[in-house]
Amino acid sequence: MIFLHPIYFVLLIPILFILIILYFNYWKNTNFWPLADLKIIFKSNSKYFKIYYILIFLIFVIFISIFSKPVKENILEKNNKNWIDIQIVLDVSYSMIAKDLKPDRLSVAKDVISLFLDKIESDRVWIIVFAWKTFTSLPLSFDYNIIKKITSEISAETINQRYMNMQGTAVWDAIILATDSFWDTNREKVIILVTDWEANKWVDPIMSLNYINESYDSNLKIYTIWIWWDDETFITIKDNFWRNINVPIAWVDEETLKTIAKRTNGKYFRAWSRDDLEKIFLEISKLEKREIESDLVKVNIVKYDYFIYLLVIVFLWFLWIKYLKRF
Repeated sequence: MIFLHPIYFVLLIPILFILIILYFNYWKNTNFWPLADLKIIFKSNSKYFKIYYILIFLIFVIFISIFSKPVKENILEKNNKNWIDIQIVLDVSYSMIAKDLKPDRLSVAKDVISLFLDKIESDRVWIIVFAWKTFTSLPLSFDYNIIKKITSEISAETINQRYMNMQGTAVWDAIILATDSFWDTNREKVIILVTDWEANKWVDPIMSLNYINESYDSNLKIYTIWIWWDDETFITIKDNFWRNINVPIAWVDEETLKTIAKRTNGKYFRAWSRDDLEKIFLEISKLEKREIESDLVKVNIVKYDYFIYLLVIVFLWFLWIKYLKRF
């Protein structure tokens, strides 16, 4: 128990001085009006007469103790925890609806992401989807149920790609958005890029990677996952006249994906099947996490209640001596 404003206890000095004067003055002058009624009840040398003054002093002590703001100080010890902020950057371009993985690449990726969320506990997760442009689907959150629900509703139509000039894969824009979204420097930062990869929109790959290295250096890891099974596959989309056309899927720039992972101290993965993708996310979920040591935290809990109870007891005792004892 400590007092936040102990300076108030200085007031006890003049109060004690006044009570001493009153006490001895009563011996000399029986007509001193504040204590005249006590003279009728007690003799000057009565123990109750002395206790009466002591109780008065105690009442002042308790009041001043309350004014001094008594608190109970709790110190939370340093606690080492493993924390990660994870950005899942998910490709939703039309190539992700290719059916070389059943039912399609995007559906498999979403299912595996949901399984991944079941295996983590203290990590915050952020979902970013991208095609020809990027879109933040969900900010950093611990609510894995909400994340899974939103993930289940993601589709290739989440971002409008109905026209040829609105199709493509802006991988680097998505990575830059994910990088800029990190703000808590006390956590390990991880980006998991899930794509079938063809960086064919907007930002130049090398310029984007240089930006990441300059901004975060070794404090950010990117794990790149390439989803692909068939050497050659097609997707069916509608052209500007709403006719169904088969579009071949371009081959991946595998070396660039490896470069991204290497330069950010991450790792490159190739997912040939759903089982491969599950094993990849399982490996990522077991990544060594940097220990974060939290600072000592002092919590002050105001404890007036003890003094209120004591004041009631002392005051009742005071009334008993002053009024009831005479009977």
